[in-house]
Amino acid sequence: MDVDDIITLFLAIWVVILILAVKTVDVFITLLLIGLLVVAEVGGSFIKPETKEMLKPSIYFLLFLFMIIVAKKVIEVLS
Repeated sequence: MDVDDIITLFLAIWVVILILAVKTVDVFITLLLIGLLVVAEVGGSFIKPETKEMLKPSIYFLLFLFMIIVAKKVIEVLS
């Protein structure tokens, strides 16, 4: 089993656990982002550069959604 396969398996298991355990989309997106960032940092030196580049758009998209969630929560607290 290749390192890329193990990372894909880990992410798949992480998503299934999140689907079963989390009730709100905001928490799901946040925990999914944390999982992707952990995989990118911890496995960064072990995975191929092509695989790293394939993870970046997902991370950027989830960061964008996270910023929207934070902005929504800040507006909610301020109002």
